[in-house]
Amino acid sequence: MIDEIMARLRTLDALKLVAGAAGFQTAVESNPTVTPAAFVIPQTENPGPSLAVDVVMQLVQATVGIVFVVRNVADPHGVAAQQDLAPLRQAVKELLMGWVPVQDYAPLERGASNLLVFQDGHMWWQDIYMTSFYDRSTL
Repeated sequence: MIDEIMARLRTLDALKLVAGAAGFQTAVESNPTVTPAAFVIPQTENPGPSLAVDVVMQLVQATVGIVFVVRNVADPHGVAAQQDLAPLRQAVKELLMGWVPVQDYAPLERGASNLLVFQDGHMWWQDIYMTSFYDRSTL
């Protein structure tokens, strides 16, 4: 699912960098090489109890974080970066909400959003997207 989401985000010309968890780790250590950037990070998978008796079949609620990093050198206080962030978030929301990333998954829905940090002139913001799927035993 992560690869599918990254591929979809790469269609946005406004994003100069789209990467996964490894790219996120590098960016955290030294800020992204280019901005605006988006990192697609798996967050949680929460399986429910089995819905069947003779096999294991669980509904799994899954979340993915889209971490945006924007920088506006004209404003070290972050107001301009926040204004730059709004259209990026909207464009990503239009691409992802209601989209089915992988066959047999539920369409993506928006979850919580929050500011992660503002440092070195970079604003780091996370939007959570939620989906679900069934895990079934093969026995």
